[in-house]
Amino acid sequence: MQISPVFSQFNPIQPVLAAQKPPEQCELVQEFYKTFELPDEKSNHARFDEKLAQKIASYKERAIMPVISSLEAAKDEKEATAGLFLLNRIIDAGAKGVGGQYHVISRFNYEKSPNIQVMLAGIYRKTQVPDGFGPLMAMFLQNAQNPTTKPFDPNEEVGGAILEYLRNSAAGEIYK
Repeated sequence: MQISPVFSQFNPIQPVLAAQKPPEQCELVQEFYKTFELPDEKSNHARFDEKLAQKIASYKERAIMPVISSLEAAKDEKEATAGLFLLNRIIDAGAKGVGGQYHVISRFNYEKSPNIQVMLAGIYRKTQVPDGFGPLMAMFLQNAQNPTTKPFDPNEEVGGAILEYLRNSAAGEIYK
């Protein structure tokens, strides 16, 4: 039986096929997680396989859901930071639609980890999700009351994201 193109949107098989991603992408994300190392007392930046991060980011929109799925299953700071890092890279590669995944990303809004805060701030700075502003302010105030400077100060990125929201709000770019 052939389905008319007019009614193909109602074909129950079509959405399932469209939603499937090549299995390599999920394997790539898991492989990236294995290479990812959080900052420590010897280094104030994460270490990872740069070529693998670039390859995943090159998938753009097709890489969003495998990374989001891994973030939903993240069990610790390393996995959360690595997944948020990949989302930042995917945005930098030009992917659209990451802001639409706020419901998953927001799971990390009130984490005290400077690593997670920096990654979230980068995502919110780039996506300008309106609901991201409040958590950024909460992070900033929390960090101001209990400053963390080792291995770095997360308020540099958090404050920059807040300023970007304010700049775009003043320019009328938010809430279009």
